[in-house]
Amino acid sequence: MERGGGYSQSLAHSFSLPSLVEGSEPISEAEEFVEMNSLRERGDKALKVKDFTGAIRYYNEALEIDEQNPDVLLARATACIEMGDYISAQRDTEFLVGQEPDNPQAFKVQGQALQYLHQYKEALTSYLTALDLDPDSSDELTDLIADVAAQFCNIPEETRQALQEMDSYKKLSEVGVSLFQAKKYKICIKILEAAQKFQTNQKGITMRILLTLANAHSALKHTDKAISLYQECLQTAIATHDQIYQTKALVNIATLYLENHDTHQAIIYYEKLLHLEAELILETGSEDTLPDFWTKELQCGLHLNLSIAYKAIGNMHSAIKHAKSYVKFIEKYGFQGKLRAESYHNTGMLNEILGNFKDAINNYNKYLEESKSNGDKKGMAQAYGCLGSVYAALKNWKLSITYHEQYVTMASKFDDRRMKIIANEMLADTLMLKGDYEEAVEPFEEMINTCVRTDYRTRATGLCKLGHVYRALKRNQYSLYFYEQAAELAEDFEFPEIETLSHYNIACIFQQSTQLLELEKALKYFHQLVPYYETKVREHMAEGSHCPEEYRIQLRECYDGIQTVHAKLGNKDECLQFAEAYRKRTLTMTHNYQASAMTSQSHTAPWDMWSVDRIARVVSQQNSTILYYSLLSEYLLLWVLQPGAGLVRFYSKRPNKDCNMIDTVEELLNGIREDCDWKQLTSESENKALPLRNSELEMTRRRNLKLSKPCNQDGTGESSESAKLKGENKSEKSVQRQLYDLLFSPIEDILSKLPKESPLIIVPDKALHHCPFNVLQDFLNRYAFKRFSITYLPNILLLDKVVSNELNQLRLKDDLDFQRQVHRKGGMANLSNRFDLNEDRQSSAKSGDMKNVDSKKISHPRLLSRPLRSPMIAPKPGMLPKEKTMYEEEFKQHSQWLSPRSYRGLQIGQESFRSCDSMKSATANPKFERMLSFGTFSTLTSVTSTGTDITSSSLTITEYKQVSCKDKCLVFGNPSLPERLMLHDRIWKPGLEELTSSKREAIHVANLLDVIPVTGPDASKDKFMKEIEQASVVHIVTYGCWQEGYIVLAPSPVDAGEDIPTEESYIVSADDILGLKLRAQIVVLNVGYNPYRKDTLHSGYLLPSAFLAAGAQCVLTTMWQLPDVAVEKFYSTFYMALQHGNQTCTAMTSAILSLQDDDRFSSPFYWSAFVLIGKDVNINLNQIRHAMLDQSIDQSEAEVEEELGKEYLNPKPVLKPVRKKDENLRLLQTHLCTLLRNHAKHPQVIIDLIDLLDSSLKRLHTEDNNRQTTLLSDDIMNGAGALDLLKLLGFHFQAKGTSLQNPYVVYPHWNRDELLIPTYDSLRSLVEISGDKELVQCLCGVLPITQDNISLIIDLLSVTKHAPEIQLKVSDLSVRPLWINIKLKKVLMATGFHQIGMLLNFNRTPANRHLLMGIFQLLLSVSQSKSQVLLYRLDVNLLGTGSDSKSISDYPELVRLPSLAPLILPRNQLRMSTPWLSKTETQPEMEEKIKLARNRHELDENFKDYLERAKTWHQMSVVAQANESLNKYGRPKSSPNKVKVLPGATASTSRIPVDQEVVLLNPEVDQRRDYAHYVYQERIQTIDSRHKNETLKLYLPYVNSC
Repeated sequence: MERGGGYSQSLAHSFSLPSLVEGSEPISEAEEFVEMNSLRERGDKALKVKDFTGAIRYYNEALEIDEQNPDVLLARATACIEMGDYISAQRDTEFLVGQEPDNPQAFKVQGQALQYLHQYKEALTSYLTALDLDPDSSDELTDLIADVAAQFCNIPEETRQALQEMDSYKKLSEVGVSLFQAKKYKICIKILEAAQKFQTNQKGITMRILLTLANAHSALKHTDKAISLYQECLQTAIATHDQIYQTKALVNIATLYLENHDTHQAIIYYEKLLHLEAELILETGSEDTLPDFWTKELQCGLHLNLSIAYKAIGNMHSAIKHAKSYVKFIEKYGFQGKLRAESYHNTGMLNEILGNFKDAINNYNKYLEESKSNGDKKGMAQAYGCLGSVYAALKNWKLSITYHEQYVTMASKFDDRRMKIIANEMLADTLMLKGDYEEAVEPFEEMINTCVRTDYRTRATGLCKLGHVYRALKRNQYSLYFYEQAAELAEDFEFPEIETLSHYNIACIFQQSTQLLELEKALKYFHQLVPYYETKVREHMAEGSHCPEEYRIQLRECYDGIQTVHAKLGNKDECLQFAEAYRKRTLTMTHNYQASAMTSQSHTAPWDMWSVDRIARVVSQQNSTILYYSLLSEYLLLWVLQPGAGLVRFYSKRPNKDCNMIDTVEELLNGIREDCDWKQLTSESENKALPLRNSELEMTRRRNLKLSKPCNQDGTGESSESAKLKGENKSEKSVQRQLYDLLFSPIEDILSKLPKESPLIIVPDKALHHCPFNVLQDFLNRYAFKRFSITYLPNILLLDKVVSNELNQLRLKDDLDFQRQVHRKGGMANLSNRFDLNEDRQSSAKSGDMKNVDSKKISHPRLLSRPLRSPMIAPKPGMLPKEKTMYEEEFKQHSQWLSPRSYRGLQIGQESFRSCDSMKSATANPKFERMLSFGTFSTLTSVTSTGTDITSSSLTITEYKQVSCKDKCLVFGNPSLPERLMLHDRIWKPGLEELTSSKREAIHVANLLDVIPVTGPDASKDKFMKEIEQASVVHIVTYGCWQEGYIVLAPSPVDAGEDIPTEESYIVSADDILGLKLRAQIVVLNVGYNPYRKDTLHSGYLLPSAFLAAGAQCVLTTMWQLPDVAVEKFYSTFYMALQHGNQTCTAMTSAILSLQDDDRFSSPFYWSAFVLIGKDVNINLNQIRHAMLDQSIDQSEAEVEEELGKEYLNPKPVLKPVRKKDENLRLLQTHLCTLLRNHAKHPQVIIDLIDLLDSSLKRLHTEDNNRQTTLLSDDIMNGAGALDLLKLLGFHFQAKGTSLQNPYVVYPHWNRDELLIPTYDSLRSLVEISGDKELVQCLCGVLPITQDNISLIIDLLSVTKHAPEIQLKVSDLSVRPLWINIKLKKVLMATGFHQIGMLLNFNRTPANRHLLMGIFQLLLSVSQSKSQVLLYRLDVNLLGTGSDSKSISDYPELVRLPSLAPLILPRNQLRMSTPWLSKTETQPEMEEKIKLARNRHELDENFKDYLERAKTWHQMSVVAQANESLNKYGRPKSSPNKVKVLPGATASTSRIPVDQEVVLLNPEVDQRRDYAHYVYQERIQTIDSRHKNETLKLYLPYVNSC
């Protein structure tokens, strides 16, 4: 048979002879149709008998009639395929597909034709299209697809046979896998996408398809599509608990994210692999019995990749953690060779970055040993170089250079270009650290010459570092050349780090110039660099990552450089702006200050730059002259700012030739401290300093420097010459005079005009932070402390805060005076004001007089303004800026008053008249006079200690309230510390001996302040954080650290079973202090100095600044270590001077003079070290002592009234207030915290409480259960907080028999305040979380939590639990308030949350999921608005902050009731002021009264039911207890033959059996009966009180409308 017999033959041969006859008659259309069908049938018959030529002939004739007939075309194509004419068949099917694209048979036949033509890809495409159009023929089509794929991919015969037995879905999946293995990715994707269209429940095959499909897309670099498919596979695997596919999906997703440079997301999925590993370990019971798919290589590679990824994002602590785990598994599984060596290398590098040089040396030595054993010469060389770098950091120069030279030699021997570059760079860096700058030039040049021309990064780095060398050699022209070359290269090839570093160094060089163009260029670079470094530092802080110290150093140099350039250009305003911008960073970069600034509406962002106008306005709020210093290497800058006048003087001074101003000042300050014998000081003073974080490192460096021979460095000769010059100057003038000439002399004309003892605030910089300005001595030999009242502040930002603190203190004082004024004459003024305003409301509203303003604001305008303690300098026109300060924003929020200066005079003269006028207006109204009996009031005493009169009346009980001041003194010192504590991730042993001098000082100061010192175990962190907020004078003497802002106290008593307390339990940090709200007038700190270290007060005053920012007005401390005797003598005189009231600076002067008069301490070293940071305030210790006495009396009165149940002075309100829901929940949290805190000691308490509550809930639903009695367990009796919690819930207890132990439990008869179920759920959750020590400690530190924070945490936990696919960020609006709160952040981290960059991840291990459920249930139980539904599913309608409080719009429109006119009288009494039937109701009023009556009736009926239930409940409980006794005593007793008796019986005394039971006597029986009656009456009174409260709520809307 010939091929191509279709179209190649002439069409004429296919026609019948009659049709060619001329003149034949035409046939009709119907006849043509019949003829075509006949020809097709004949062709089909020929095809069946395999007469393919005849069949084709018939089909051709039929197509003559209808050339587009699809059936005929399809039949002819089929015949052509059978005949072997595949090309013709392809043409027919192509034509047919074009005509009918929905014909599945056409695509099928086309696929067959293409398959025979070996066009397999096109054939598979046609088969897939046919399968898509005809799913019912899937078996046949998938067989064809499998056949083509087998030919396409050379599938083995066994696999082909296996494919025949599979169903269509599985068959396609196997074909897709085979195509993927053959790297036919595109057609693989098509086949698997076709398979996805099948509806099936075969999840295993589905996951395989998704995984293969994702792999194919990944191979084609379709990253986003591949990740999406992997995630879909992961979700399916999680739903089916298929851990194998979970592993494969997670590994591939993490790998793709790494390739896509999204390291944070990669870490998320690597962490999920760790969670899966934890699940596998939990299932198998050990990490040694993990399933086969969890291979050793996977386990090791997981930790390696996590270490690398964490290092990339700067989280070095997590990186080193996983690096150590990687090393552990490498050693455990016995991996050898380069893999093991590189594990040590990687860990060593991370330890070196973190400063763990000891561990780094150990790792590098192991790396060296492994490289030697493996014969890896290059690895050995690299190990030598790494060891050299570590020893260079330890300043062991000899060993370091030896290792580096060995590295260079080996690199040259191997002729490895890259190795030579690294070796020379490391050697040169070490020489730079050592100070051998000349020798460092050659290695850097060799580094540059070695790199190839295309290695532009290395070349740019080498040029930049060569610039460092020449800059250190002070060859600035050479240095500029190399920096500019590096900058150009970095800019061309986009190396931003190198470009930034080059610009920084260029700017630092240009700032030293005198050329205008170079100064402007330096200023341009500095202005670009400051935002860059600020952003970098903030990013690292926000992400919690490791911030290189170079960033902070270079940022400081940029700020100093800007000041230097502006000083040269004479721009004093801009210079001051940048000085303040950097100065305030000490405080604003702390965590809690940023959190408070972010949540405060009145503050701007802490990093906003203040203008000079704003600084001047802050200065104008107070009456002190400000001396603002800036200490630069080239300049000493001084700004003088005065209130009202702003900036009045700018002065700049350059140092002597070839001298540095910073070094000059430090040498002068060292001259003051030279008068001390430091060796003797070590025996005269206690060590109260914490070990520094890098103390061991510094000791090692000093030891290495002593052992090595120091090289002569540049500048040594110059410093010795300058020392000689200083020595000559010292012989001519004293150090005090030299400091005066430098710091005060340039502005003496301004200072001399100030009155004596004028307040002077110093804002120092750098070394001037520990400069004793008090010791400055002028040309008349007058010390500065005798001329001025000198205080310090680190920046103007804190001056603004201190002024605000002073205002808050005055508000508290005026508030106290106002409250006392209100309660004068039995509270008559307060009552008269209230009723007068109620009576005259309409007239007041019409006239618009001052009665509509709050009486408190009218009576005391000082609450709304700043008092003028001394005359202010009148501001000049145009001097005051337009920007608002913190004080002015607070003023605007609280004040509608006109002017503090104009209204103060009116306050004094009109205060008494307002009180009298209000009383007259009230007594003029006969209705109120009769109701309140004002006419019968008489005064028993003329005056009391607090200004409150005691009144009496013949008709009523007058009100008396002793309004006491809340001021008190607080002394904390000598805390009891355990033998071992955790500090800086190391063990700290504070010693067994207590701080004897600190204890003596605490006791002495406490005697002066008339308080009991808090010492020993009582001086705990928890107690300190609670009590300091109420103290006015605080004295602290304990361990501390100025550099890190730490104060050490006794560990908080959280019984979580800790052996070694962590830092959080005993250290009060600056962040902790910033979270407080203080009212202290002064805080005295005697902490943080070590006589062996010669420490000075840390620059920036971090710890004092935290106290000031938290609300304190001033902080008193010392600048350096002093003898304990001198310190005690100073404080003794200081506090004695404050006994009758004095300014703190005046008291300091008295104390300094007392030290000067003592021959032992007459040297300025001893008396000049004391410094007052903040604002000079007036303190009267006698008044504070009087206030503490008043508080003690109030407490005693309250205790007596509570014990006896009688009201001696003030009758309590007739209607006791009922706690609101939020108050009950807060109280419940407090009790839960107590239970959790003591759970380790009494673990059975919570279990017993759960059983009690379960029984209580069952009894409420089934009263018959109340016929059974329950005894209170010993655990609940002895457990702290358990009985208080039960009393809150309404439980009572009845003694059983003669014993007072294990009483009967009287269950609550109703679910009062609906607390039983929340308490039951919360106790169950405590059991779940009590096993985690860290979470217990964090929860005890944060409970009770506010409802807003509870709502936010619940939302976070709900999304985390139910929607793990949602990726949260710490910057999200709902997450940020939690993450910036340190205590809440610790709770979340203990639960399993942690930060990865800006992403918030949850470690979904089984243990953490268990904790999450526990904390979730706990917070839902104590939430006021959240539903328990969130525990089981995510409902977006339930997310967000909810509140039960109603707005005014929630209430209906109020209607007046003149016929009733309800009033609230004193002591919460509800009365109707309109006599009965004296007024006729209107129709609307009648309708409202009917509605009110119905509500009242419904309320009465409900409470009537409660009363009946309480009565029945009591009867059942008493009967149950009685029946138990009757059952016991009602049975006849048989006397045993032998009875054991107690020893000691005689003939005259009866024998007492051992088991004899004591019988209750009549008085005891009466007592128990009375107590049972008391329980019943108390419950009845509670119901009655609730009834009256609910009734009062019904009438309250109408009270306001009268």
